[in-house]
Amino acid sequence: MTSSKERVAIVFMTISAIMTLILGIAVAYQVGHPHGEVLTSQSAANTAGGSSSSDVASAPTTSGTSGTSGTAATAGRTVTSGGGSSASAPTSNVSNASVGVNRGTITVGGIFDETGPVDATTERDTVRAYFNEVNAQGGVNGYKLQLVDCDSGYDPQLARQCSNRLISQGILAVVGWTSVNGEEPETPYLASKGIPVFGGLGVPSEYTTSLSFPQSAAFLTYGTAMGDDAAGIGIKKPGIIVVNANFIKPVEKSLTDSLHKHGIHETSVNEVDATKADYTDIVIKLRSEGADSIIAALDPFSYARLFQAMDRQAYHPKYFLGLGLDKGSAQKQYASTVYNAYSLTPVLEVDDHKTVPAVSEYLSAVQKYFPNQVAALDVYTEQQWVAARFFVQALKQIGAGKQVTRTSLVAAANAIKNWNNGITVPLSYKPGNHDPNRCFQYTQDKKGTWTTYTGWKCF
Repeated sequence: MTSSKERVAIVFMTISAIMTLILGIAVAYQVGHPHGEVLTSQSAANTAGGSSSSDVASAPTTSGTSGTSGTAATAGRTVTSGGGSSASAPTSNVSNASVGVNRGTITVGGIFDETGPVDATTERDTVRAYFNEVNAQGGVNGYKLQLVDCDSGYDPQLARQCSNRLISQGILAVVGWTSVNGEEPETPYLASKGIPVFGGLGVPSEYTTSLSFPQSAAFLTYGTAMGDDAAGIGIKKPGIIVVNANFIKPVEKSLTDSLHKHGIHETSVNEVDATKADYTDIVIKLRSEGADSIIAALDPFSYARLFQAMDRQAYHPKYFLGLGLDKGSAQKQYASTVYNAYSLTPVLEVDDHKTVPAVSEYLSAVQKYFPNQVAALDVYTEQQWVAARFFVQALKQIGAGKQVTRTSLVAAANAIKNWNNGITVPLSYKPGNHDPNRCFQYTQDKKGTWTTYTGWKCF
């Protein structure tokens, strides 16, 4: 039987062991987090599996293969979904704190369709290639750049989860994103949270908030320009095929209004899903309608299936006009079907401008850091390259030694005038909504090479 003295001794020994364990944990934490470092939301997110602030911009993605359980937006994390997109985008909550700026690294976010019917990993890696180039040259104003990506999987619900995840990680801004069904609702949502957005595909909402800074032409302006191009080519009776993205209705109207203005009347407008496996029914329909041409606004991957169906039906109308036709990896599937097709672009067409210094820099950087993506470069990757460059230009505008905040970033971006990036027309910004690029060059495929046949035409 244990005496009272022995019981007291056992209690003291137990307390001593517990205190030793607690002190050991405290010492270990201080060793891992020196100089009084506070575990911020950004560093906590990094600890949970994101890239640390010392990682290069080309850190590999952790996205899954499909669905919601395996994507980068949700894998191993609890994600809180926000409400619907707001009709207006207030800017009063733009932060004047150094959000996204931590220990010499500026962290931005990007929402990309990395899984699903559209592959935007090329756009993601193009942004990272530019950031890697900037970091290799010492960064900008003493800061290194890091892109944290999230997979929206062609799903607007996943895009909302991505927005909330990136906001929780304390990003400074969104840069160079490419999310087909995500950008239209998420642009006003991000603006309502005070998050500036740089770049994007050109969906309508990106031109209706003062926190969105597009560098490409709006799809609405594309519609106007395509009608003009159709008239110049000689199109009289086109069949129209467009992907049924959530922003497409006003783009359709812009296109048909422009066609009608030029005396051109379509046989039909056909909306198709990006997952549509076979276009035979559409081809048969357009042939029965007597369409003299096809005007298309599809993703690069759907074009291959459309051209294959046209080949099977031996249906090759006199004219084919489409946007986004210049993806090399997809063109291998088009083969000769795309020869003599027409397109238009708000950036210099790479095929016949490879020696232009700004284009050469773009190609060289992607070749250096992501050589497997070179074949998949197209007009959309080039747009996001320009977006990343504009973001860095805004950082430079803030100036060395100045505090980088969302407020100072927005003010700096709005102060940029006649920015000559060598790939688009010079771009200018000011406070308010932004629509700086309304200019296109028209191109035609000449046996597999896109050749520009006009100068800049602005609308």
